[in-house]
Amino acid sequence: MGIFREIYFKLSSEKKLRKKTDKMYNKLKKIGFYEKEGTKHMRLGNKYNDYVNAIGSKCANKLPKREHGWYISKDD
Repeated sequence: MGIFREIYFKLSSEKKLRKKTDKMYNKLKKIGFYEKEGTKHMRLGNKYNDYVNAIGSKCANKLPKREHGWYISKDD
């Protein structure tokens, strides 16, 4: 992954990245996910994976944090 794409991932919003992945998903669907020939499919697939991973890294901060160990009620 290039440095410009990394900067783009950090600066762009999650909504913008999701729009881009939807477009790429439709292109992949049109080409066919299981097409073995050509590098076009592989390049687009790898780019799609980079975008999905960038979305996942942006969403990771929004998840509720949890402490280690079991949650035991204090009623006992």
